[in-house]
This record gives sequence, structure tokens and C-alpha cells, in this order.
Amino acid sequence: MLDPSGIYYMYLRKSREDREAEAHGEGETLARHEKRLNELAEQLKITIYHIYREVVSGETIAARPEMMRMLSDIENEQPDGVLVVELERLARGDTRDQGLIMETFKYGNTKIITPMKTYDPNDEFDEEYAEFGLFMSRREYKIINRRLQNGRRASTKEGKWISNVAPYGYEREKLPHEKGFTLTPHPEEAKIVQFVFQLFTEGTPESDGLPLGPTQIAHLLDDMKVSPRKSDHWETGVIKGILKNYVYIGKLEVGKRKQLKVIENGTVKRSRPINNDSEIFDAIHPPIIDEHVFYAARKKLEANFRPTNFSTIKSTLAGLLYCSECQKAMYRRPAGARNPNDTVLCKTHGCPTVGSFYYLVEERLLQFLEKTLKEYKIRIQGENTGDWTEVLERKKAVLTEYKNEADVLNKQLESVYDYFEQQVYSLDLFRKRSGDLNKKLEDNEKLIKSIERELEEIKERIIRKEQFIPYFENVLKSYSKTEDPLRKNALLKQIVDHIYYTKTKKGTRLGQGVDSFTLDVYLKLPFRDF
Repeated sequence: MLDPSGIYYMYLRKSREDREAEAHGEGETLARHEKRLNELAEQLKITIYHIYREVVSGETIAARPEMMRMLSDIENEQPDGVLVVELERLARGDTRDQGLIMETFKYGNTKIITPMKTYDPNDEFDEEYAEFGLFMSRREYKIINRRLQNGRRASTKEGKWISNVAPYGYEREKLPHEKGFTLTPHPEEAKIVQFVFQLFTEGTPESDGLPLGPTQIAHLLDDMKVSPRKSDHWETGVIKGILKNYVYIGKLEVGKRKQLKVIENGTVKRSRPINNDSEIFDAIHPPIIDEHVFYAARKKLEANFRPTNFSTIKSTLAGLLYCSECQKAMYRRPAGARNPNDTVLCKTHGCPTVGSFYYLVEERLLQFLEKTLKEYKIRIQGENTGDWTEVLERKKAVLTEYKNEADVLNKQLESVYDYFEQQVYSLDLFRKRSGDLNKKLEDNEKLIKSIERELEEIKERIIRKEQFIPYFENVLKSYSKTEDPLRKNALLKQIVDHIYYTKTKKGTRLGQGVDSFTLDVYLKLPFRDF
């Protein structure tokens, strides 16, 4: 028997089958399910406290934010039940996800309410029945997924295009009188693809008859005002991708980036490394590049390939320094024969930002940090901690008032339920009164949480006065004692969030103007009072 005065949630989620049904005109799934569960709530004479609508699909519950929110709320508020269209809507993930869901419902004393059956996780038989249902749901998911993957592979072997997006140079076209899609050359884009291959392998009049590298090709296309589909400029990686894509010679590559899963610190990590054992199938779409040209380009790319080593970083400003003009991260160019010093540069083609010597940028940053620390010491000496203590006491008094109001509202809500059970209130009046009171309670709870956050911030501010100076001093002291760029970078990231670099005029050969740049430094929380 369900408690009419209890707290109940509703959880809604689309499945893959629902999306297919919607595509065939069966209506919006979540709206239909919500209506069905509202009718169930009416029959059971219970009130829905909150509705969680999952609009994203994810194999694991970690990829479903509404599910994570609901589980957290179950732990904190321990509602009486959660309404769901069917048990399988809760999880089709792995055993770990299913175990987490069942444990949360069990220790939260929360029932799972479906139109077919109500499951009580604290009842031994209901628990086993629910666990078996989730197990079968997972098994069904694997079967459906395997069937889909086999279908995709079969379509690819038949030469069909299975992706929703056509590669640059082609358009996606429905096959007549059969299932599936193929590709047809895009008149303008196909010419650009052919132009890219010619630039890379032989050269063109635009390149003075000389072959160009991928970066040079990207810059040339930008200068010619040729835009890619979804960006305002060409990237080197995009050009390389075109030169390596088998689709342009009428073939399809399968398994180039297989997903790998590994567990790190108890968390499943996914990666998609390049697979050298990918399969190549003949496609039914027409090629736009001659095979001899394509394989000549691949051979040239492989000959020029230089593996990068990311075992450590060389720049202490890595991940911190950004161009103020294009907002892109800047990079360090190592010293060479033409330039005896490391240089900080913006890699965006056409950006007006001018580079500077790396050591000058680092020196300017350290000067700013030392100046900031000095100014903070002066300011903190004249700041009265008692002012913040008074603010803290006032906020506490306001918080007490809101909590007292919450107690009054809860008592009023209990009276409403009593009147309803005694049939003093009709169903309509009960719904109106309980709805109004629940709305006031919800608004009151938001105010309480807001005040509690403000109290925490004030407490942090008071504590920060005592901790900030030694913390900042320790970072700068440690920075000066180490030569390891990785260690220096980690130290800077403790106090610096990001830096915007600005310089639009070049220096002279005599060294004038080499330091005419500015740095806008944004310090990291909790040092936000700067």
C-alpha cells in the first residue's frame, strides 16, 4: 500500500525503439509516457514531487545526467517511490550500473512503481524479480546492439554508406528501391578535393608548380576564400584526413578507430586509437580521385610522418596561454638555427597576433604574480575580519527564518493530507492546496540552499585571509627552485586559470618593441576576490 502523503518521483527516458517509432509518426515518447504515469498516479492517489526527463542516450548511467541526479536525490531525500513506464527504463548498463541502482533504491527505502507491478527492493522476492528483469534487459540490449553492428557491417560490405554525414566532396543519397544510402560527388567540393591532392603530389600554378604540405595547403585554401563546411578556416588535420580517406577512390574503410575500454582508478575510460588492421571494402559510389594519385599521396604522408612524444611537456605555460584575438591556445616554437630563443606563437592562420620570446612572457607573468601577492599583503592588513563576521551572523539569522518557515509549511502540508484523508477536502481542492504548498516549499528550499552557499563563501573568505599568503608564496618559491617544465606547469595551474596574450606590432631587429605585449591573467578559484 502506497502512502498518499509520501514523496514520489517520475523518471522518463527514450529508448532506441522509441526514436524509430517517432520517425514513423507515433508521437513524442516522453509526452505519452508522462501522460500514462500521471494517470497511474491518479489511480494510486499519490502526488508527483519531481519529474526527471532523460533526453540523451547513454550505455552507462554515468552518461545520463538525469539518472545521476535522481540517484543522488534518492540518497538525500529517500522518497517513497519512483514511477517509471517499465523496469528496463532504469538501466540497460552493465552489472555494476544495475547493482548501483538497486542498492540506491534499497537503502533509500524507495519503491519502483510501474503500471504492471510495484517493486519493493527491501522485499526479497521483489528484489530478485527486479534484478532478473534488469539482467534480461541488459541481455536484450546486447542482442539488439549486436544485430545493429552486424547490419552495419553487412551494409558496408555491400558498398553502402552507413554514416549520417557525407565526407567533404560528396553528398548522401538514398538508394532507389532498396534500403540504405550511397554517395554522389558534390560538384564544387569534389573539385576542391582534387585540387588538394594535386597540390600535395605535384603542385599547381597557384603554388608556383611546387608541391605543398598539408599546413601550406590549408593556408592557401584560406587565402583563396575556400571555406570548409563547418568552420571559417582549414586545419592541417582536416587536410591530412582528406589525403588518407579511402572514400575518394570508391572504397570504404572499416574498423579504423575501434573503441577500447580500460579501467583507471575504478572508472571506465574509453579511447579510439588508430587501428592498423582496418578492413577495406569496395563501395558502390563513384571515385573522384585516381588510385595512383591517392596511393602516391599516402606514400608521401607516411614518408613524412614523425611520431610525437607526449611523455612530458616542454612549456611551463602549456594549457594556460591563449591568443586574445582568436581565443586559441598559443604554442612554444623551440629555438633553431634562425632564432636562438624559444618563441611563443599563435598557430591560427591570418591571426594578427605577433609572437614574442618565451622567456620574456614567462618573466612578465612572474612579475605580475609577485606584484599581485605584494598588493594582497597590503590590502589584507587593512581589511577588518570583523566586518565579514557580522555579515556571517546576519546570514545565519536569515537562514534560521527560512528554516522556521519550512517547518510551518510542512505542518500545513500535513494538515492538508489529514483533511483529505478525513474527506474534508475534495480531490481537486487537495491537489490545489498540496500543489501550492509544495511550490512554496520548493522555493523556500532554493532560498535555503542559496543562503547556505553564501555562508560557505563567507567562511572561505575568512579562512582564505589566513591561508592565501603562505599558499601563494609557497607556489612561487617552489617554482623558482625547480627546472622541470612539467612541475612548473603544475605549480602555475594551482593559482592561474588562463592568460590572454596581446601583441599586434612586431619588434625591430635592434630589439625595440620585443616586449610590447600585454598579459591578462585570470587567477583560479578560490582566489576570486582579485
